[in-house]
Amino acid sequence: MSTTQASSPVPLQPGWSPPNFTGEGIANLMTSIGLGLGMDTDDGPSRCPPLKALPPDAVRGHRHVLLMVIDGLGEIMLRDGHCPTFAAHQTATLSSVFPTTTAAGITCFLTGQPPACHGLTGWYVYLDTLDTVMAVLPGRPRGEGPSYTDLEVTPRDLLRLEPLFERVPVPSHCISPANIADSPFNRSVTGAARGYVFDDLPGFFHETRCAVLDGPGFTYAYWPELDSLGHRHGAQSAELYAHLAELDAGFGQLLGEIAGSDTLVLLTADHGMIDAPKRLDLNAHPEVIECLSHPLCGEPRVAFAYVRPDRAERFSALVREWFGHCLILVESSVLLDAGWFGPGTPHPALSGRIGDFTLLMHDGWMIMDPLPQEAPPGMVGVHGGLSAQERLVPLITAHV
Repeated sequence: MSTTQASSPVPLQPGWSPPNFTGEGIANLMTSIGLGLGMDTDDGPSRCPPLKALPPDAVRGHRHVLLMVIDGLGEIMLRDGHCPTFAAHQTATLSSVFPTTTAAGITCFLTGQPPACHGLTGWYVYLDTLDTVMAVLPGRPRGEGPSYTDLEVTPRDLLRLEPLFERVPVPSHCISPANIADSPFNRSVTGAARGYVFDDLPGFFHETRCAVLDGPGFTYAYWPELDSLGHRHGAQSAELYAHLAELDAGFGQLLGEIAGSDTLVLLTADHGMIDAPKRLDLNAHPEVIECLSHPLCGEPRVAFAYVRPDRAERFSALVREWFGHCLILVESSVLLDAGWFGPGTPHPALSGRIGDFTLLMHDGWMIMDPLPQEAPPGMVGVHGGLSAQERLVPLITAHV
């Protein structure tokens, strides 16, 4: 697709909107950062325009640019008074990518490209070269199959990823949690960036401060715990909001510690979150399961179904008849043509990573098909869908 405006080919639920690539999304933010740091204007396959709220000229000229990504920080979380520093520095509300999930969003930050170009479409992705459904970030298969380590391949080569850090002509730094810093995926997407590792929240802010004060350049700092708390306790839980207050206080302290360093501080998120207490277990419907050629891919809120060629009509009819109360079924190619995965030159494997059909779950619902060796999802808060809670994230800025 060449268009930057995602349209809706199907009727959507109230409050839903397709992703925005016209200048109001996280993919546009990455265009602004890349161009502002000196990336070649013809670099890479993405054709996302810059962010309207932060054009490249607003990024240029700073001694240091710091991008902080708080996994799961929805814009709605800033409205309840738990994070006054974040709220005071919010300058825009951005659209996540589609699906609104870590694999698609974080890879957008790390490559500077929308999912159409980087090709990661959810936590679980079908990799045709392996004939395996893989959890692409940790590198674990669904069911039987080899891991990245077993294959002795790098995700960079297997998934054909292009790290942003190697395409901007400035020294780069990457702040990562200790449990993922040395993972095959993280090593592949951080490229030539200098790595900093932390174990806890004080360590996160400490390492970020050290990277910023080390010298001119660009720093990417990633914090995952808010998302984890939302999954365990819920998107509106006391545990999540208590941690949000800790993040807000630490951010305010960090701004003071790097004051006078000529740093442009940008803080945003890959997606928000919504609670989904109602579950559709496809295993309770063997007539539907037998239509599938592979386990479901994507996310519990947006699943990609690979259907046996001779069962497509039956699958469509059964899903629409039995599950119309909790999901919208659409052919995946229709969403691709409508620009939901973003503009630019499509990743060569993109069309094979979105299945034959996409199942868009209504608010409050998730879908699952646990394999015999898998436990049913125990998550309370989830994401991936088109609701405002999942789709909208804040842009928080400061020049210190």
